[in-house]
Formats: sequence, C-alpha cells, structure tokens
Amino acid sequence: MYRRLLAATAVIATNLVLVTPAQAATTGTLSASVVAPVLSTIAVTNGTVTCSVATIVSLAAPCTTGTAVSGSVRSSRNTVTSLTVTGAAINNSGATNNVPASAFAMTCTDSSTGTQHGALTVANAAPLSTSAVSCANWAANPTGNILSLSDALAFTVNAFLVPADTYTATNWTVTLSAS
Repeated sequence: MYRRLLAATAVIATNLVLVTPAQAATTGTLSASVVAPVLSTIAVTNGTVTCSVATIVSLAAPCTTGTAVSGSVRSSRNTVTSLTVTGAAINNSGATNNVPASAFAMTCTDSSTGTQHGALTVANAAPLSTSAVSCANWAANPTGNILSLSDALAFTVNAFLVPADTYTATNWTVTLSAS
C-alpha cells in the first residue's frame, strides 16, 4: 500500500510539473490615422432683423430683433478665421427709395467655446457695407482655430437715412471663413 501511495504521489507530482505553462509574449502593430479637414459650418437663427423708425429719429435707432449664428470651425495652422456680414440696400417696392447698407451698424457678442484659437476681435457699431464687414475675427494661431461658434448680432439703423416709405426685405449674407 505504501508503494501505491508513493507511485500515486510521483504521478501527481509529475503531472503538476507538466501542467505549469511557460510564459510567452508576442507583439503586433496597428495603424492609426486622423482625418481633420478644414471645417466651416454655420446656422443662422432668427434670420430676420426688424428695424422700425416709426417714432424714432436717431443716428442709431435700435432694431428690435437680432440674429444668432452658431456652428463649428477648424482652420489650418496660422490662418485667420472670420465671421462676416455683407449688407445690401433695402428698397421700396418701386425701387424709388432705398436705405443703403451703410445706414445700418452691427455689434457682435461672442460666446463661442474652445481653448484653441487666436485673439478675438468683435464688431462694435461697425457700419455695414456691400462688402464683407467683420463681426468676429479670430487671429492666426500656431495650432489653428478650433471653436464651437456662438455669436449674437445686433443692429441699429441711422433713421436720418430712411425716407418715409414701405420697404421690401432684402437678404444680407453671413459668411464664416476658415482656411
């Protein structure tokens, strides 16, 4: 019986030694890439600016509604990013009277978020034009401008440049430029 126990112990010990695994390691590689093109998207909320000078004669009669612009921007390194508005004259139905784009002034407030961007400049009572006028401008940044855009645009009109008449709405263009 003692021999059987020794034989069984030897077999168990042998089996235990055979079961112990050897350590092994292997490596592989993976390829990671990022596609990040220049991005410039905007949405204009409340795209109707209403100005009434029925009872106000002033150099800067406030318009009762403004516009909000939201969107996303990602620019290349060392480039300027701009949000601009291009005005147009507003004509009466017979085109005999008009209010020039320069009769309007724009003030912009920026609430954009993002930590990677250049210094910001915003318009403060900037006269509109038939050429692009800067609302918000982010200076060149060594790593580019990356923002979640949120800007409010408020307008005034010089009532001295508005002849008495009824005017037809005219579209102005809001542009976000990134390169």
